[in-house]
Amino acid sequence: MKIFYGIIEDRQDPLKIGRVRVRCHGIHTDRKDLIATPDLPWAQVLLPTTSAGLSGFGTQHGLVEGSSVWGFFRDGEKCNQPVVVGVSAGIPQSGYKGQEGKDADVKRSITKGFNDPRMLTVAYDGTPDGVNPTHAPTRGHGLTTGLDSAPIGPKSREINYDGTGSKITNPTITADDLPYYPLYTDDSDLSSFARGEGDYAGRDTSDANGIKSKAKPVYPYNKVTQTESGHVIEIDDTLGVERIAVEHRSGTFHEIHPDGSQVTRIVNDNYTVVCKDDEVWIGGKVNVKILGDATFDVGGDAKINVAKTTEVDSKGNLSVIAPEISLNAGIIKLNS
Repeated sequence: MKIFYGIIEDRQDPLKIGRVRVRCHGIHTDRKDLIATPDLPWAQVLLPTTSAGLSGFGTQHGLVEGSSVWGFFRDGEKCNQPVVVGVSAGIPQSGYKGQEGKDADVKRSITKGFNDPRMLTVAYDGTPDGVNPTHAPTRGHGLTTGLDSAPIGPKSREINYDGTGSKITNPTITADDLPYYPLYTDDSDLSSFARGEGDYAGRDTSDANGIKSKAKPVYPYNKVTQTESGHVIEIDDTLGVERIAVEHRSGTFHEIHPDGSQVTRIVNDNYTVVCKDDEVWIGGKVNVKILGDATFDVGGDAKINVAKTTEVDSKGNLSVIAPEISLNAGIIKLNS
């Protein structure tokens, strides 16, 4: 068994079983004219025992192009059967971001390995990793999935509480501003939410209900899963401000506060479907505010039981339409 440390350069496994291509330090050259990314052997990825790895059960790994991984070769010195056993986070150093030939000291290169090699799809042809690589023009299985079809976080979000809906804006990907990994340098690879440095202003719903997020995470107690397109799941064990939160990249989120209270915000339409009975029990008050119109369709009988006073205050006309109307009361007063 031979141990390796390397950088993932491809995860578009044609078999869709979670394999990755790894360029291993001390084993593979960084020259892509000699060993292009598609020449690297596919590596299997060991998953935790919480994943069955069988018949669709369990989870997938979260490795991406540019991830630093450790593993071993099952075939020893032959180095043709790599197995990835883990990933290591760090602090990417200056020089990994920028454009080759334009910015000084740029370590990422389309002609050299040990980095995220992705470009715009249309730009692959003619490079060492192109559709028909110059050193092996008949191979015909170069990189074809580029950054123009890769996940990316939102550029901005507009949250409206006036009934007009909300809007999300994605970045425009150009050849002069490619979002390859790492996305930033000179800072920890861990999520800013895990480090206790995340921006929670977007979870402020005070414009609607006066409630702000209770998030005050302290490293290392906030367990975070953050995805490439901007989804975030938090399980925060920080003493006194324990929370669970799930946020979609659009700004829709659900958060459970330290006292067990919860806030749900849907930035656009909401649909709830119950295929049988539905029962709601509320121990306190209920306040419902609707800025637009409201319609209630009841297919059967409807009954309202009120233990105390009932008041209907309409600023417009009030119509009651029925084949027969019965009023049973000790006293009926009509004031106009």
